Amino acid sequence: MKNLFFTVATTLSIVSVSYLLPSIFPGERAKILSDVGSEIRLVACSATNARTSSLRNAELVSNIVNGLPQDVHIMLLVNDRSAFATSSNNRRVTFVEMPRKSDISIWPQDPFVVVQGPSTTKLITPCSFNREDDERMPAQLAGMLNLEVIHSEMHFEGGNIVCGEDSVFIGYDTIQHNAVVLEATPQQIVKRFSKLFGRPVVVVGESIQEVGHIDLIVTPLRGRKVAVADSRAGARLAASAVDRQPDDVLDFETRCEQMYFGREDVTELTDRDGKKIIRPNVVGQTKAAISASLQIAPALDRIARQLSRAGYSVVRIPALIPDQGSTPQDDAGQGTNDASKRYPFLSYSNVLVEMRHNQPLVYLPHYGFEAMDQAALRAWDELGFQVKPVPGFATSAMYGGGLRCCTKVLLRN
Repeated sequence: MKNLFFTVATTLSIVSVSYLLPSIFPGERAKILSDVGSEIRLVACSATNARTSSLRNAELVSNIVNGLPQDVHIMLLVNDRSAFATSSNNRRVTFVEMPRKSDISIWPQDPFVVVQGPSTTKLITPCSFNREDDERMPAQLAGMLNLEVIHSEMHFEGGNIVCGEDSVFIGYDTIQHNAVVLEATPQQIVKRFSKLFGRPVVVVGESIQEVGHIDLIVTPLRGRKVAVADSRAGARLAASAVDRQPDDVLDFETRCEQMYFGREDVTELTDRDGKKIIRPNVVGQTKAAISASLQIAPALDRIARQLSRAGYSVVRIPALIPDQGSTPQDDAGQGTNDASKRYPFLSYSNVLVEMRHNQPLVYLPHYGFEAMDQAALRAWDELGFQVKPVPGFATSAMYGGGLRCCTKVLLRN
């Protein structure tokens, strides 16, 4: 497979992908697209560049493109088309140009959800979305794909919504926020989301969320099965690595720190407002991440018990979760001046799942922490999944997101 490299200007023709969006499931009412199901056909990613962002994610997008099968098409949202090019006529990628002066993040998962009905596919947007200019993403995609955008009265972010075969899971904070701003009871909000998304709603959590987006910790699987992150197991794995392979851990920390800006020799940048963006300190922070993972473990255990009581078979996937006192995704792609101790959120729940050739398959982000990456691979393998690792997510994880955050599935077979 040829790698996709973003270099200086070569031209990629824009190909029409509207043929990928047929009328499907005749006679069935509209439903939010499931995170579990048949082959992925079409996804959206977004790319920032060095002229507008401290996070240069072109290489990461290349990893996603190369990690997905050849029959998956990628809609790539960019705000500076001239900064991105490809070394070959890779017709799997269609550039979607955002307004040049717009600021976009690397998280196309959040500003809309996909709902499919008997004759149409629609993009549902929240009442408001205030992260940079990401609210423009669905309109740009819809314009190229000839889709309808529905502006909802509800407040939500796609990362706090995951969908199984029979139900849609929504994080507690989203339900509570809507209850307050719409002056309704949580039960009424659940009914309204169920009507909007066409599926029964399962609320994840019973109190304020320890992790802002549930797609970092909850993964629906086929049948009434769900995977929940296990930060206690992740802490044990990381502690063992610190004890037994300290040089490997130091190498991981050093790579995270040195490659934060994409080049080892770059230690700081200046944003468009003239503010200095400083490379964060990661070296020596793994022990703090272990401590934070242990502190958050009881909250994840409660979620696992809650879903078990709701009738789901719960399995656990290791994770290493640093302090969640801040919300890195708020400034993802834009740089920050308070990232002095930003450690990557090593989520192995933030994945893409599909059935391909009657085999369950997971696209699993890898971060370069070998002990953690390999343990997660074994965990998914033991669940019966064929595992396709997608490398290069350490910097993305320092901004608080993984593979699903960066990749919005628009169509499955």
